[in-house]
Amino acid sequence: MSTHVRLQFSTVFAAAVMALGAAAYASDDAPTSHVVQAKGVKFDPMIVYIEPGDKVSFERMPSHNVETIDEMVPEGQEKIFTELGDNIELAFDVEGIVVYKCTPHWGNRMGGIIVVGEPEDPGAIIDAYMASTEVVQENLPARGLLKRLRTDMEEKGLIESPAS
Repeated sequence: MSTHVRLQFSTVFAAAVMALGAAAYASDDAPTSHVVQAKGVKFDPMIVYIEPGDKVSFERMPSHNVETIDEMVPEGQEKIFTELGDNIELAFDVEGIVVYKCTPHWGNRMGGIIVVGEPEDPGAIIDAYMASTEVVQENLPARGLLKRLRTDMEEKGLIESPAS
């Protein structure tokens, strides 16, 4: 084997060992980062499932912001209100369902949902959030988001479908 080939092999081998070592060192408990992007007047993805402690990055936000809907945040979760155009990363530690909107585009129903962990009785949470849309008219655009969440959670087996 030539010196050049041995050198290349050694370099590749060393890089592979370092990569495996780094992967072994990374903890399974380390927070994961999820990305939500503003695309037109939609958040993509619209629904994100994360574990407590995970982070969500909001990107491509030049004319958008993120604001939680007061009645649709689990108790103990800090409410969010970002400046227009801020690309941000936020951590979520409280299990539950967080509904947020882009304030300037809420009339276009630009909003999203973050499901943190395994909330207790998510169907009841969705029902309570849906009921709040009847009390607080400003929250009416959330109805479509909540219907999508219910369907998505039913498809994933996270809540039961209503009896036919």
